[in-house]
Amino acid sequence: MAGTIRQDQRDGMAIIRLALPPLNTLTPAMRQELGDALDAAILNSDIGAIVLTGLGQPAARGLSTGLDLREAEAGITPPHVSDLCQRVEMGGKPVVAVLHGMTLGAGVELALAAHARVGTADAFIGFPDVMMGLPPAAGATQYLPRLLGAQTALELLLSQNPRRLRGRHLRPLVDSLVPEGEDVEAAAFALAQKLAAGLTEGRPLQRSRDRRDGLADFAGNAAAIAARRTQVAASPNTASARIVDCVEAACLLPFEAGLAFENVAFEELLEADVSKSLRHAFFAERRAANFPELRDGTARSVSRVALIGGGTVAANMAVAFLAAGLPVIHFERSADALVAVEGRIAASHDALVKAGRMQPDHIPDRLALWQGTTQLGDLAQADLLIEAVADSLSTKTVIMGALDRIAPPQAVLVTTSSLFRIDQIAAATTRPAAVLGLRLQAPAHLTRLAEICPSDTTSADAIATVAAMLRDSLGRIVLRNGTGGGGMGEPVIAALWEAGAGMLRQGASPLQIDAALHGYGFAQGIFRQIDLIGLEHCLAKARVAEALLPVGTRHLNDMDRLIMAGRTGQRAGRGFYLWQEGQGQPDRAVMGILDLTELDQQGAATSLSAESIVLRAVAAMANAGARALRAGFALRPSDIDTVMMQGHGYPRWHGGPMKAADLIGLFEIRQALERFSEENPALYTPDPVFAALIKEGQNFDSLNRAEDSSIPE
Repeated sequence: MAGTIRQDQRDGMAIIRLALPPLNTLTPAMRQELGDALDAAILNSDIGAIVLTGLGQPAARGLSTGLDLREAEAGITPPHVSDLCQRVEMGGKPVVAVLHGMTLGAGVELALAAHARVGTADAFIGFPDVMMGLPPAAGATQYLPRLLGAQTALELLLSQNPRRLRGRHLRPLVDSLVPEGEDVEAAAFALAQKLAAGLTEGRPLQRSRDRRDGLADFAGNAAAIAARRTQVAASPNTASARIVDCVEAACLLPFEAGLAFENVAFEELLEADVSKSLRHAFFAERRAANFPELRDGTARSVSRVALIGGGTVAANMAVAFLAAGLPVIHFERSADALVAVEGRIAASHDALVKAGRMQPDHIPDRLALWQGTTQLGDLAQADLLIEAVADSLSTKTVIMGALDRIAPPQAVLVTTSSLFRIDQIAAATTRPAAVLGLRLQAPAHLTRLAEICPSDTTSADAIATVAAMLRDSLGRIVLRNGTGGGGMGEPVIAALWEAGAGMLRQGASPLQIDAALHGYGFAQGIFRQIDLIGLEHCLAKARVAEALLPVGTRHLNDMDRLIMAGRTGQRAGRGFYLWQEGQGQPDRAVMGILDLTELDQQGAATSLSAESIVLRAVAAMANAGARALRAGFALRPSDIDTVMMQGHGYPRWHGGPMKAADLIGLFEIRQALERFSEENPALYTPDPVFAALIKEGQNFDSLNRAEDSSIPE
C-alpha cells in the first residue's frame, strides 16, 4: 500500500488509517488508495469489520479535513468521496469511524456513511464548504437531517465555525464519546467487534441513510427550513439557499433522490462565479504568505514589543499585541500622556467585552503585560520597536534615529508611515537593514490584514521576523508591499475614486454611483466612503498614490474644492453628502462647488446604468492593479485582491478587482478600457499586461497558479 493509507489487521478486524498528515486531505491518490483498501477489506473473508481512523496526534490533526479544493479548478477526478461513502455504507461489513481532533467537510461525510461513530471529547466537526460557495458533495445534507433534524443540521452546515462533537445537539452523531486521555481506537475496535458479532447473529447493520430519528418532527423541520430560507434569502452566497433546499429534500425525498439533488447543486455551484470568487479569496489569503525573503531569511523570536506614540493607532496596536500574549512597553513623553494611552487601551478592551469578543476576566491578565514609561532607554528591553507617531517625515526620522541609538543589536525597527518611503526613514539610522514599514489595517486590534513594506536595504531576517510574529502570534494575513510609502491598495482605491469623479462628469450623481456600487457589494460606495473617512485624510492618501502610480487628478481636484468650501466629511456635517444623525443625504450644492451640471440627486435617469457604473469601476481598479504589478508594488494579482477585500471593502463574493476582471474576461475589460480612455486617458489607457495575457490565452489567475503547490495548509 502506498504512503497515504496504512492498513492493519487484528483479531479479524481491519484498521484503515488515513496517513497524509497533518490534515489527511482527501487527495486523488488518497481517495484511490482508500477505495482499494476498503475493497480489499470487504472482499477478505477473514475480516469481520473495519475501523476507519486517522493517524493520531501529533502526526495528524483529525480524521480528515476533506477535499483540497484547488483540485476543483481542474476538475475533481474519480473516485469521488460519494463513491467511497457508497462503499463504506453498502459494502456489507460494519464500518466504525473515529472522529478525533478536527474533522471537516468530506472527512465528516465519510464518518457519516459509517455504521457507527466513536468520538473523542475534544473533537470538532464542521463544514467549511459554504465559505467556498458550495454545498457538501457526498451526502451531508441528506445524512444530517436524518440523524439530527433539520434545525441542527442547518446550524452545522451553514456555520463557518466547527462545532464541538460533545455538544448536546451533536451528541446523537456518535455511538460512544471517549473521555480525553482514553484510547479512542480501542473503543472503536471493541464496537466494531460487537457489530460484527451482531451481523453474524443475524442483526442487520444500521445505515445512516435508513435512520429516521431526525425526521420524526415533520412540522418542526418544516418550520426550521422556512426560517432559515428567510434568513439566507438576501445572501449573495447562493450556496446557503441551496443547502437549505437540499436539507428540505432530505425531509421529503428518498435518500437516493435527495443525494442526486445535492449532487446537482454542487455541480452547478462549482461552476458559478460566486464560488469561483470565494475559492479564489480563500487561496489568495494563503498564497500571500509566500514571499522571497521568507525562503531566505531566518525569523528571530519576538519576546517583547516596544511602542512609541499615544494615539488611537498605537493604543489599538498595543491591544492586539496584548491579546497575543506579547508584553508591551509603551513610551510617551509625559505621565499625563501615558494616562491617556491607558485610557484608550481600557476603552478598547471595554468595547471588546461589550461586543462579546473577550471575557472581562481576561482584562487583568492582558494589562499585566503592559508597561508604560517616559524613559526612552527602557525600550532597549524590546526585540521589536514600533513608532506610531504623527505621519511627519521630520518626526518619523527623529524618532527612528533615537530608537537606533538605544535598540539591541538584533532588534527590528518598524515605522508605521503610510506617506513616506521606508528608505527615507531608514536613512536616519545606522542600521537600514533592520528597518521596515508595517501597516496594520485600522482598527489594528480587530482587522486581519498586515502589510510589510521593506526598503531596498531591509534584510530578509528582519522581514521574516516580523512576518512570523504577525502570522503566528497575531494571526494576521501578511502581504509584502513592494512600494514603501502608501499601502498596496491605495493606488487601486484612488483609481476607483477617479472613476467616480469621471462618472460625475458623465451625468451620474453621487447617490446613483454609490447605489450601483452598493448593489454590487460595496458597503458604502465611493462618496459615502470618502465622507466617512474624511476628505482631508483621503486627499493626503490620494496624493501619495498619485505620485507613486498616476491615475488622474479629477478626484484630487474635487476633494480639494470641497475641503476649501468647508465640506470635509461626516464629522463636519457635510462633504459629498449632508450628514445628520449619522445619515447622509444628497445635496445639490455639491455640483455647483465642483462646477458640474446640477443633477437630480434623488436618482433621475442619467446616461449611465448601474451595470455601466460597475463596469467603469471594476475596469479602473483592474487597470490600476495591472500597473501596480508591472511596477513591482505587488508580488501577484491575488495579493491586490486580498488587500482590496480585507482592507477596502471589495465584496468577497466577487473575489477582488483582478479576479472580477478575469471572470468578466480580459478581452472584454480591455475593450471597455479602450472605450473609456477617450474620457480619461490617465485612468483608462489599458496597461500592456492585458494585451500580453490575452495574446497567451492567459489571465491574472495564471500569474497566481504557479505558486499554488506551495500554499501553506
